[in-house]
Amino acid sequence: MQQTSFDRYLARKYLHVAQVYCNTLPQSLPEGITVEESTEESGTRYLYRITADSDKALKVLTKNLEVENITFTSRIADKQGLPNKLFNNPNKSFTMQVAWLIVIMAIISLVASGLPVRLWKTLSVDPDPIEKREQPKIIDRSKL
Repeated sequence: MQQTSFDRYLARKYLHVAQVYCNTLPQSLPEGITVEESTEESGTRYLYRITADSDKALKVLTKNLEVENITFTSRIADKQGLPNKLFNNPNKSFTMQVAWLIVIMAIISLVASGLPVRLWKTLSVDPDPIEKREQPKIIDRSKL
């Protein structure tokens, strides 16, 4: 199933995290930044991996790196855990799964309320039952 724009927004907001790799650290780091030693995934070209929690912190960090003329590269990585399981399935749309779940829950609660049965009984009642119709009076001629 195709991802909706809302699915892509949720992935950007809760799943993707920006990582900046560099060899030297800038003199000032903004709040919301975590610094770690780089692992083998960077190809051992860079010494530090800086992870930014927000776009604002990332912009301040990259500005500081450019001002101090420090070579860096940035990459987007996915967070691990529940957000990754919910929003990172390219074959299923999270929004459509939630929409179908809501529709199914609404149908189940409608059936459990007994409304269809009451509606069927109300609509299937004959408005002019035979018992309530006036029966023609039969005159017994023997009694006359």
